Amino acid sequence: MDREVSLDYFKSAALPPLHVQIGIAEIKTSLETTQVLSRDSGWTAFKKEPKVSGVSEEEVFRPLSKVFEAIVDEAGKVAHTSARLDFVSRPAHSPHSDRSNSTRPDAYLLLVEKKSVGVQEAKKNEAKGSDHDSWDDIAVSFEVKKSDEAAEREDNDKKVIWSLHHIMRSDPCRRATFGVTIENTQMKFWFTCRAVTLVSKSFNFLTEPEHLIHFFCALAFAKDHELGWDPTIQRVCVEGKTQYIITVHSENRGTIEYQTTNVISDFGADGVRGRGTRVFEVCPMLRDGKLDAAPVVLKDSWRVCDRQREDKILQEIFRDLREQKDIKEENEARKYFLTVVEAGDVIVNGTVDGTASLLHESDLPADCSSYALPVDGKQKAEPTKPSEGLPPSFSRTPGATKHSKIHHRIHFRLVFKEVCTPIYKLQRLDTVFQTLQDIHKALEYLHSVGWVHRDVSAANSLRAGEVGKLADLEYAKRMNDTNKHEIRTGTVNFMACEVEGQKYLFKPPGYFDEVYSRPPFRFNPLHDMESLWWIQTWTLYYHVDQPHSQRSSEQENYSNNLFPGQLKVRFYEFSAGLDLRILPPPFGPAGQQVAIMHGKLKLAYTESERCLPQSAPAYAAPLRILHNDFREHLATAVEKSKDVALFIPTDKRPNPEDSTHEARCEKRPKVV
Repeated sequence: MDREVSLDYFKSAALPPLHVQIGIAEIKTSLETTQVLSRDSGWTAFKKEPKVSGVSEEEVFRPLSKVFEAIVDEAGKVAHTSARLDFVSRPAHSPHSDRSNSTRPDAYLLLVEKKSVGVQEAKKNEAKGSDHDSWDDIAVSFEVKKSDEAAEREDNDKKVIWSLHHIMRSDPCRRATFGVTIENTQMKFWFTCRAVTLVSKSFNFLTEPEHLIHFFCALAFAKDHELGWDPTIQRVCVEGKTQYIITVHSENRGTIEYQTTNVISDFGADGVRGRGTRVFEVCPMLRDGKLDAAPVVLKDSWRVCDRQREDKILQEIFRDLREQKDIKEENEARKYFLTVVEAGDVIVNGTVDGTASLLHESDLPADCSSYALPVDGKQKAEPTKPSEGLPPSFSRTPGATKHSKIHHRIHFRLVFKEVCTPIYKLQRLDTVFQTLQDIHKALEYLHSVGWVHRDVSAANSLRAGEVGKLADLEYAKRMNDTNKHEIRTGTVNFMACEVEGQKYLFKPPGYFDEVYSRPPFRFNPLHDMESLWWIQTWTLYYHVDQPHSQRSSEQENYSNNLFPGQLKVRFYEFSAGLDLRILPPPFGPAGQQVAIMHGKLKLAYTESERCLPQSAPAYAAPLRILHNDFREHLATAVEKSKDVALFIPTDKRPNPEDSTHEARCEKRPKVV
């Protein structure tokens, strides 16, 4: 969600509150007295409008530094404190980042007291002339242009979005960040968090200086958490490598600190908005500051505010198993799910951390509108990538201009006992199918007590020792739960075709949506089973059987068409069947079992939807048969894939969850 809002709303919702002793009118008067500001022409450091200045952009906007210094100097006198930010302009240099990035913002507001670690040492190994500033210390990113043409505005928008995106994806310590764009005299403020990106209405920063005064005063004297940093995560340097000390506010044991030792997964944070999930291997910190030898796993994420936390959902599932079956079945089922050690919402400044608190509990004003953002290359109807939010490049398709509610998120952390390997990192085909056998068992237990998972994916299919574990139950729900709107959830690569299209696709002959009042679409257990099947298909068509080798062009094209192919293409291929001839020969025998499961799955869909449109799909009987079929053919696939190795094709990185998203189904979903 990208919204253009009034300056007044941006100041009240996105900016930190002004220091109690700072008055904008008084600061403005003081600046006029010192001749920094002219009532007639604005900032005296700007002799002409930038577009007619006749000098470079770097030179024409250099006076912004003096403007910032003059504002915070006057504000500091009345607030009796020093500014916590510096204005820096080094457009020829790229700030340091632990994650590869060559972005060069035109300017930025930088923390005086640095949070970055190890930058000096890192810079010794980088190109001569690099600067020691770090993205980890940048509070506000600036992009400026002398011209006010539309093309220049689009370029500025793309660049500032990328800066905001890079900060949110690369820095685990960030909850939000800010930006500024200028085209000639027109300035806009930017704010982004895990729920929304806000862009202020543009204003003339020369003739309307009070807005820039407010912006600089609000940010320069703000506390770290008001600037978007997370005070519950501390960056440290351990043996030359960046690690983090993360505080968990456990509901059971109070405050516990963990130090990271390894990043297990962070591409869930690649999108600006969404869950922003990061998973670390960590060790508990003992009272003497040393680390406990036993590693555990910490998950840091942002759930939609009307959803339960994952540990609570697991408790409900286990309670249903105990009540509907018995405690023996419950204990057996626990083998196939992660063990929660600690859980709690993140506490910042004495309150539960969330996007609502970042926006001072304010909702969008009725007069706000969508902000059309630029896209690189050709126009596309929807975002092309990732994870749960928007990438740095996405479509310029204006949305509805009416008021839209922000779907706020709550920041939480879970600690799991098991240190697992995701299925996409396994290096043997039989191990993959063994793991999927256990994932299937987990689904059988869920389905047997009326639950669906709704996000079965390669990233959520884990292996701990010799056992497969089904993870990430944030979207799991009871089938009879009708209290909430049905939403499209899941990872696009593994999403069932019907879920992606939000309609039933195996309708009986003569059924037409425009003729019949069809039953509303609902997720059912067959969709979980299709996701399980897509994981198998992705495994076979993505990988090769020899090290340092490439897929055939036929295999690569087939894989690219399916993952994350368009719905029409995916459903066509799903309906037609798999082409096993293009697989590496050692994959063929297991591929035959996957093809058989494919046929059984299509049959289950057809049988369950025979009752349309008179009633919703009758999936119970077909599901029982399908579970038996999957159980049999997964076991055979294990036998048929003994000693078959898996390798990533050259120049490929396994990121099977690069298309996760969720969206409301009242309209064609947009990634949120």
